[in-house]
Amino acid sequence: MLACVAEAATAYHVPVPAIERVLTAAGRAKGVGPMGIPAPWLPVLGAYGFPVAIMRKDACWGIAAGTWILAVERMYAGQNHVPGAAGRFVYPSALPSIPQRMTQWANQASAATDVPAAMILAVAAQESGFNPSAVSPVGAQGLMQFMPATWTRYGHGSPFNPKAAIFAGAAYLRHLALKLGSWPLALAGYNAGGQAVVNAGYRIPPYRQTQNYVPAVLGHYRQITRAQ
Repeated sequence: MLACVAEAATAYHVPVPAIERVLTAAGRAKGVGPMGIPAPWLPVLGAYGFPVAIMRKDACWGIAAGTWILAVERMYAGQNHVPGAAGRFVYPSALPSIPQRMTQWANQASAATDVPAAMILAVAAQESGFNPSAVSPVGAQGLMQFMPATWTRYGHGSPFNPKAAIFAGAAYLRHLALKLGSWPLALAGYNAGGQAVVNAGYRIPPYRQTQNYVPAVLGHYRQITRAQ
């Protein structure tokens, strides 16, 4: 196992002590593999090419997957963060406070589209931090950061209307999930475009922004569902 730890540390640029802390704590936590990986990470790992079925049985694969998660967390937590410092997995980026009215609208949009309300809110958190007036440098607008052409297809009224944005975001996520077949791929499509996911062979496209975006949104999703 020591060789597996050393190999994973080198591959993902994570300090060996950080991996060892998670390994030690895994015996006290429920999860998959020797590092006790939480279940919400499994679809993300699968989308990134980790063989989840093998990972459950092979210790080296489990250590590699857990170390990759630590590397993602380190990327989001800032330069002074030591991944796994507490001996457990954490999720990147603090979740902004969710306005109550947005939760109500997300629940309504969920009822209309079958997209989980927590997923809609997780996308809003990542896209704009729940700021209905947000405008990105490339021209994405509003709470759900719609580009004008996509808004024309899925939105009604103004993308700066937060209720309209939530309903349009839910409709777009439903379309992407049906087209691409999974929530991680739907999120990748929301960030990079559905065609980019198709062109990548129904995998998360090899764009750094998109590869960072998917686990960040799923991290928010887990935080929201745990708080409910």
